[in-house]
Amino acid sequence: MSQAALAHRPRRSQEERSAETRQRLLDATLACLMDVGYARTTTTLIAGRAGLSRGAQVHHFPKKADLVVSAMAHLATRTAESLRRRAEALPSNGDRLDGLLDLIVESFSEPIFHAALELWVAARTDPELHASVYAFERSAGRGMQRLWREVAGEAASRPDFEALLELTLHLARGMALQGVLRRDDRARRRVFRLWKEMLAGMLRDGAAPPPKP
Repeated sequence: MSQAALAHRPRRSQEERSAETRQRLLDATLACLMDVGYARTTTTLIAGRAGLSRGAQVHHFPKKADLVVSAMAHLATRTAESLRRRAEALPSNGDRLDGLLDLIVESFSEPIFHAALELWVAARTDPELHASVYAFERSAGRGMQRLWREVAGEAASRPDFEALLELTLHLARGMALQGVLRRDDRARRRVFRLWKEMLAGMLRDGAAPPPKP
């Protein structure tokens, strides 16, 4: 770039520079979680991967827990936006339910699930991290439930919708956990096809799940 062009290039504000620094730290944190796991992810490693000083990292995120949870929240927002766009493109006919269920399962194959898994395991023995991850998961979970209600259409008006959604999420999460160790997903796909048929039948017939004991 010429000196003249540099001279006329608008200077970024402090707010813009700060936002860029935070973005680089969040992206580097997610990359470290995915590449080396939570235990080996250090703030020094994150700062180096972001091309920033430790001082810059500490200024924006004083603690490792602050940084990893903020990175997860950032990724959760991007994931929800992507899922909403894909859900809105689904057909409005009977194939919509099938497509929505597939999206729920696919959401557990996104990077956010594997990054979250690292934090869940670490949070079991780290009270401070546990508190931060628990608060994040509650907030993110409510956000995802709102998303599924928005795109589910008429099915969301059913009194048993929350229970059916919860069952679907538990099933999808369990399938994703099994997939960590077992690559062959034929059995999982058979189970999920069965659940699709059962769910479609309940929605068609108006049947509700049995009441809680």
